[in-house]
Amino acid sequence: MHEVRVLVVDDEPVTRIITEKVLQAQGFTVRAAASAEAAFALLADDFRPDLILLDVVMPGMSGYEACRRLRADARYEHLPIVMLTALDDQKSIDEAYFSGATDFITKPLNMPLLPHRVRHLLRSAMTFQQLLASRETLLNTQKLAGLGDWTLDGNGGLLDCAEQFRALLGIGRPPRPAAALLARVHPEDRARVEAARAGLQGGAGYEIEYRLVAPDGAVTHLQEVGYPNPPDAPPGAHGYTQDITKRVEVEAQVRRLAWFDPLTGLRNRSRMVALMADEMAGPGGVLNLFFLHLSGLRKFALLFGQARSDAVLRAFAERLRRFLADEAVALGVLPSEALAGAGLGRYDEADFMLSVPGDHPQAALARFADALLAASAAPLEAEAGEPGEAFNPAPSVGVSRSPADARDVHELIRCAMRSAIRGAAEGGNRVVFFDPAHDAELAARHLLERQLRVAIDAGDQLELYFQPKVDARSGAPVGAEVLLRWRHPERGMVSPGEFIPLAEQSGLIRPMTDWLLARALDQIAAWRAAGLPPGRVSINMSAHSFYGGGLVRLVDDVLARTGVPASQLVIEITEGTLMHDRLAALQVLNALRARQIGISLDDFGTGYSSLGYLQRFPIDEIKVDRSFVTDLDRNPGNQALVSAIVGLGSALGLAVVAEGVETEAEAAHLRRLGCPILQGFLYGRPMPAADFATYIAGALRSASAS
Repeated sequence: MHEVRVLVVDDEPVTRIITEKVLQAQGFTVRAAASAEAAFALLADDFRPDLILLDVVMPGMSGYEACRRLRADARYEHLPIVMLTALDDQKSIDEAYFSGATDFITKPLNMPLLPHRVRHLLRSAMTFQQLLASRETLLNTQKLAGLGDWTLDGNGGLLDCAEQFRALLGIGRPPRPAAALLARVHPEDRARVEAARAGLQGGAGYEIEYRLVAPDGAVTHLQEVGYPNPPDAPPGAHGYTQDITKRVEVEAQVRRLAWFDPLTGLRNRSRMVALMADEMAGPGGVLNLFFLHLSGLRKFALLFGQARSDAVLRAFAERLRRFLADEAVALGVLPSEALAGAGLGRYDEADFMLSVPGDHPQAALARFADALLAASAAPLEAEAGEPGEAFNPAPSVGVSRSPADARDVHELIRCAMRSAIRGAAEGGNRVVFFDPAHDAELAARHLLERQLRVAIDAGDQLELYFQPKVDARSGAPVGAEVLLRWRHPERGMVSPGEFIPLAEQSGLIRPMTDWLLARALDQIAAWRAAGLPPGRVSINMSAHSFYGGGLVRLVDDVLARTGVPASQLVIEITEGTLMHDRLAALQVLNALRARQIGISLDDFGTGYSSLGYLQRFPIDEIKVDRSFVTDLDRNPGNQALVSAIVGLGSALGLAVVAEGVETEAEAAHLRRLGCPILQGFLYGRPMPAADFATYIAGALRSASAS
């Protein structure tokens, strides 16, 4: 197999190294250079690449100059050279092509797609090389046999020609009148060809391309060069004609690769950006952008494979085409001329863009966006899929307008994208128009996320709080639930309802839970050493931490370091976490149970509440959700439900904890129902470790006195 060699020239070490590793992993032989000068040194050292990835902005010689020098060398005249640039404005793109670049890729590079892009370019280059070889053969044949040559008289009639010229034009043997040479010329090109040949009589040569149409409708592309006869020769002209259909097809394919998404056939991001920028730069500059985000596509690909995911995307793209061509027109809320000028493209893996020019009322845009959302939301069946394997897009549509929201095409896209992502975060299946307040809100969220990251890394802003669990009959403490509090240096206490969801969405929940587990066991060890047994301590575990890998190993390490008995630790998980991946959950729970660590099922009754998984999973404790405890003494429905849960726990040998107990009436009713353990403000609010130590000490003194 031919070894495919790629030369990567980039002064950014990280980009250069990652690009090199990604391509090597795909079987390419890669050499890298940090500058254009170093690249020329490699080439001088007999390294002959099949393709060059060339950064534009580098110290010393720029990528543009390097490209021009390479093209001046006959060895690299047709070598694929791809410019890597963060400058995606039209001027930079033009400069890249004027320098001789084959194509350009904008930074940051999409690494998963880079090898595919390289292979496409190599295939195009191979086709182009084959075309060059064919053209060279044709030229040599013409030189030897007069292939394609022709001679005209002073009136433009054909005096003489090669056989192949006659075959192309479908004419008989010369002489032939001038009109015969135009019989099969495409109607749109005929006037231009007539004018060029008429100019020969005035002494003007020409080089043109035009099309012929055969009787069966087949189109042939020709390139023709004509020269007037010298002044001392008889009136007339001569020249040659070449069939360039294959070259035109290759060029069209190259344009398609550069402008269109290969999977869906829609315009790609670069082409959409260029067309939208032109629209915004035109008269009025009013453009409306609808950004569609599909939720859950990556999960669908993981479950059913990339082939089915690709099939779903092709079907979705076709759905968007039909909407724009039929449903949007029938809707009648936007003028037909605006819809005729609409642009449709794919932004990236799960995102699409639809641009509509013109200044339209917001109510009309809202109705259009609602119709687009409705058309996009129906389930999509994958090709060759089994029943139940439909993809539910759960789309969100973000809408931004120029110049009201943005005067730059990239800012316009950012505004629409941000609005779509906001809609997805709110559950999907909604339209969100851009609002400047969204930016302020996102900036505040981003700031809080950074501050939370600092708080987790430093650890000095996070505090452990403990809420006691008590024996329902005696009121004596039997354990506690450890909770996390964040004491912000400027804001003071930040509500857990604010920073816990932020941690889950930003991926910080795992390091935060790891910190909580380690510090909680340190505190338990300190209390035990001081003779203050806290009972069994429960720690809530998010799905990110539970399924992230390494939980059992972390627990082992912390228990070994602190000397705390494993039986004193209880891991709390929700029903939703348990059902997320039942096989993986069972493996983790069995490993924890083998170490005598308790397993508590939190918020019981609010989720699946299946007797089957209570029997299947190694669970020690179920916690009655606070929503069933509130007003228990006055709510017969809650009384029946709690009674059933307590009875179920007793029958299965599980401890039952009622949380959210705030009144004595609630506690009394729970005692009558037989609930053994209670937790809530009635017995103690979550308190700092020092206060909880005082609480334990007081309970011990009371027990000794009695």
